[in-house]
Formats: sequence, structure tokens, C-alpha cells
Amino acid sequence: MQILLIEDDAMISSALSQGLGELGVNASQLRHCKELATLPALLGQHAFDAIICRQYQHQAHDGIRLLHEAHYLGLLAPGCVLWLLGEEDDAGQFPPSDLYFPLRLPVPFTTEQLTNGLRELLMLIELTRPLATPMALREWRNACARCEDLLYQHSRHKGLGPQIDRVKGYMLLQEQDHFQATQHYAMCTTEHDAWWPRKGLILALLGLNRLESARKDLARNQARLPAAIYQELSLACLLHEAQWEPAWATLAQLLRKYPWQPEWRQVGILLALLLKEEGKALEQARSLTLRFFSEHRFRISIEHVILSASLAVLWHNPTAARIATLRQECDSLGQATTLRDHEAALLQALMLGLDYRFDEALVLLARHPPEAARDHHLNQLLGFAVSQFCGLPQHARRYLAQLSQHQARVAPSPLLQRLFRLVITELGQQLEHREQRLASLRQGRQEAISAGQHQVAIQYGLTLLEEFPALPGDAWQLLTLLQLCWPSGMPAPGVAQLVDRLERRLNHSAAFLGQHAEAYQETLRQIRSHLAPKLPPLTPH
Repeated sequence: MQILLIEDDAMISSALSQGLGELGVNASQLRHCKELATLPALLGQHAFDAIICRQYQHQAHDGIRLLHEAHYLGLLAPGCVLWLLGEEDDAGQFPPSDLYFPLRLPVPFTTEQLTNGLRELLMLIELTRPLATPMALREWRNACARCEDLLYQHSRHKGLGPQIDRVKGYMLLQEQDHFQATQHYAMCTTEHDAWWPRKGLILALLGLNRLESARKDLARNQARLPAAIYQELSLACLLHEAQWEPAWATLAQLLRKYPWQPEWRQVGILLALLLKEEGKALEQARSLTLRFFSEHRFRISIEHVILSASLAVLWHNPTAARIATLRQECDSLGQATTLRDHEAALLQALMLGLDYRFDEALVLLARHPPEAARDHHLNQLLGFAVSQFCGLPQHARRYLAQLSQHQARVAPSPLLQRLFRLVITELGQQLEHREQRLASLRQGRQEAISAGQHQVAIQYGLTLLEEFPALPGDAWQLLTLLQLCWPSGMPAPGVAQLVDRLERRLNHSAAFLGQHAEAYQETLRQIRSHLAPKLPPLTPH
């Protein structure tokens, strides 16, 4: 048994230590965290059976925020007992997940309250220890079976039934056995006077696609639910209906109340991806800060830059200003910390692509296959975005396959799981749509050329250059069309810039130059000789 006591009050800590000692807990089983700076190392080195911390009244949500941040970072062992000392919280923010067993003790407390609380703590630790391994391995069905066995075998655990029922229901949701979860939570709504059975029941109903039943149940029980839980369930229903804009408005209310909570920032990033709102996604990423685990700031900075790089090319080509900002972000990051090999290669490939050096980018992508990007889902998203931008749809599909199989360091909530699946589906549909779009544009261009409609063909070519800049064949086709006519309404300086852009692309394609170098140079010469008289004279500096 290992218990962690996060100390902030000498008298309370002394009373807790003495009480635990009297109940048989020896000094080697109780670890003290007197300085929060040592907390990350302690949590990283030990899988604690229980963590005791305090909720401050004068610094809102300090204890709860600490636990949420530790949960987000994967520093809490599944099945851990979290004992929070402080006033009752009716907002539904404790525990940070139903992967853990929550206990509360009001402060100040009497000696009798402390003794009873410590006995309950030790009894719950004894009960949860056999669950820790299957929960850590995400063997949810096995853990559910153990819950039932423990309750039946030990009559003294009957008083902890609500705790076990709560975690058991959550494991059924994790297993995505929504039928059993619905039955379990429906029974719990009659047996336990609490809000969590209702929340679990509504999530299970949504898992069964019974949206109308979930909405009716939510409306009927609104007054019995904490406001934040009601908003969370309303958000889940809106996501089930694919109502992204109303879902964002509901999420905004939660973020105003709990701006410190990492999960809502994660939800915000994923929902912004569904909305295709780059600014919203980056704002949520910037707002994800950790007060108690600041040593993770470099990793969070890396993740922010990787997300920024992904979004720069995920839906459209970036502007010159966006590219300049991204280069600055990458340069600053490279000076501040060391990147993993795969993410460094992906960022470099993106920068090469943005400089029209797609052939070099393709070589880098080939050296770092998608299957090597299993370390982080944002690396997989970046790999998808860069592969798509560089004209490698099959490569992008492999990254998407990796992303769909990604296992987060912490089992995500049902809400996050659903959002993640929706984003994966959306990205797959986007890739399919791009391939159809490419084929359609090429067909339209060819039909226009065959009909002698060169202006129409050029417009198709310009669209191809804008949406698919990596493909040298389409750039070459557009260049040859410029021999026949210029884009309607485009002045000579604009045409000159277009030719420069096409030249930048084709000069970096060794395969193209190997086949068409002579014709390419002659085409450039002819176009530029025709352009020269129509360009304004260069002004001397």
C-alpha cells in the first residue's frame, strides 16, 4: 500500500499521519509531499493507491485543479482513491474522472469524523487494489467482473456499493457496452441518491443512438443535476446531432466557468476541427495551461506548434503571413527544446513543401513512415496534414489509420471519445473529397482544352495550383496553357508572378526536369519574352 499526502497545513497533516498510524499504516507506506515542485516526480515514480489533498476556499478549485491536471498528464493510477479535504462541491468537478474513487472530508472536522474517514479510506484502498491492474491495462470487462466478486465476497464492502457501482458503470461505458451500461445506470438511479447515475444513463442512451430518450431524460431531471453536468450532457446531445455551432456555444459556457480544466480545452480543440475553425483550435491550445505541473510547459509548447503546423495546411494553403509566423514558431521551438525525430522530420517536410521543394519533402516523409508516429496523436495529425499537402493521399491514409488506433495515455471520457471518432471520420471524408475534387478539376480542364476553351482550362489550372500545389504535372500543364492566353483580367505583373510561382515549383522537381527540361526552358523563354514589353520598367533603388 502506498498513500501520498500532499501537505499544506501542518496540524491537519499531523492529525492524518497520526490517525493512519493508529490504524496500522506504517511510515514506509505514507509519503509526504511538502513542496509541490516535487509532486511530478513522486507521481511519476509511484502508482499510489490513494492521494490525499486539500481544497482551498480562498483559491478556488486549487485541490480539484491539481487533480484534473494530474489526470490530464496521466499521472494518476486508474483505481486510485482521491481523498479531498474541504467543503462539499456541488458542481460535479470532483473526481476528474470516474476512473478514480472519490472521498470527501469537510474541514474543519471532528476526531470522530477523521477516524471514520480514515477507516473508509483504508477499506476502499483494500477493495480497489485488485482493480488497479485490469483498469491500467484497460481490461474493462475483467475489472467489472472483479467489482461484482469483491462486493459479493466481502459483506463489509456493502457500504461502498455506490463507489463500486459508479466506477463499474464507467467501465461499461469505456467497454462501449452501452446496453449493459444503460441497465446498470437505470438500476443505480433508483438505488443511489446522486447525480452520477443520471449522467451515466444519458451517456449510455446516446451510445445506443437513443437521442430522443436521452433528451427527454435530461429535460426531466435538469433540476436534480449540477449546472455544469447539465451543460455537459446538453453538449453530448448536440454533438450526437452534429450541431457544431450550438455545441460550441454550450462549450463556451463551460469554459467560462472552468477555464482551467484541461478536458474542456481538449474538447474545444476537437470541436474546432469539426468546425474547420483554425483560430478557435489554436486559441484553445494556447489556453491549455498547467499551474501545478509547469515542467511540462515545453511539451505543451511543442504540441501547440505541431497543432499550428497541422492546421496551417489541413484545409487550405496558408498565406505568406501565416507561413512567416509558423517559421518563427518552429525556429523558436528548435532553440528552446529538442524535438523527437519523427516530429522534427514532419515539420521539416512541411517547411520544404511551403518552399515548393516537394521532392525533398517526399524523401523525408519516406524515411519516416506513418507507423513510426505512434508516440503522439498530434504527430499523427501533422503527418496526415503534411502528407495530404504534399500530394500523398495513400500516405495520409496510413497516418489516419494510425490516428484511429491511437491509445491516449489516459482513457478518455465518452465525450472525448465520441469527438475523436467524429474528427477521424471527418478527416477520412475530407481526403476522399479531395481525391474526387482533383479528378473533377483535371477532367474539366481536359474537356475545356479539347473544346478549345483555353480561358476555362486556365481557370481550372489556377484552381489546381491553389488546391494541389504539390503536383508538378498540373503546374506544367498550366505553364503550357499560358503560352496560349493569360488568365482573363490578370495584368502582366500578375502573370509574371504566376510564372515565377510555377517556376519555383518545377525547378524543385528532379523527375520532371529529367523528362521535360528542354521543353520547360523553351516554354519559360517564350512566355517571358512575350511578357517583357508589357511589364513596367524596374525603378532604380
